[in-house]
Amino acid sequence: HFMAEESPLLVVSGVGYRYGSFNALTDVSFEANPGELIALVGRNGAGKSTLLKSIAGWTRPTDGEVQIMGKKVAREERLIRQYVVLVPDTPPFYDELTSWEHLQFNAQANRLQDWEERAEELLDKYGLLNNRDAFPFAFSRGMRYKLALCMGLLIEPKILLLDEPLGPLDPVSADNLWRELNGHRDDGMTILLSSHQLPPDAHPDRYIILEEGTVIAEGTPDELRERFDIEGSITLDELLRAAIYARQEELEEEETDA
Repeated sequence: HFMAEESPLLVVSGVGYRYGSFNALTDVSFEANPGELIALVGRNGAGKSTLLKSIAGWTRPTDGEVQIMGKKVAREERLIRQYVVLVPDTPPFYDELTSWEHLQFNAQANRLQDWEERAEELLDKYGLLNNRDAFPFAFSRGMRYKLALCMGLLIEPKILLLDEPLGPLDPVSADNLWRELNGHRDDGMTILLSSHQLPPDAHPDRYIILEEGTVIAEGTPDELRERFDIEGSITLDELLRAAIYARQEELEEEETDA
């Protein structure tokens, strides 16, 4: 065991990321605990994908650091991969491997024992069991995403990072996926997903709103409803609009004061 249970599972401290002179992320900090489902919200180019890649250890932040279970991701990449899975928005597959062979490959790469039954259950749960011997290149974008998700869930990560998981899905599949994710969260998994849209009844535990690489608002649905004075149930569109307009007003006020 790595650490005392009290400390957060994930700590992002002052993370910045630059592409040349462009700041993709600036001073992003937050924590996440076991069994928390967090929606990372922002416009295109707000830095959501870069942040998820930095947490997963796929890219190394230019500033700040990410800790998982008390360990620095930059120093413990191999170790962290046992606990963290990132499913990118367009997951890559091998043309010559079937769905089942992808799961087998993942199981072997992660030295999993007795994984076959769990792999079948996952394919069944995500509606892919009939396609176990089919090749992913023939799948729709939504099916490819679900297969990548099955591959990730097979290793039973503590932290699941999903980049735009609902984008390629039809409304019914999106509802189903949200229900499954809630189940994984109830089992103690921490889930951080970036999204432009959420099903009408989907309510994450917490929102983190990014704009131009900076966190401009963060909180539970109730806290944000109060902060932005939104009546009734909150939609992601309303929330994003309210946060961006509030931010613009703040910046304009700063300019006038200056």
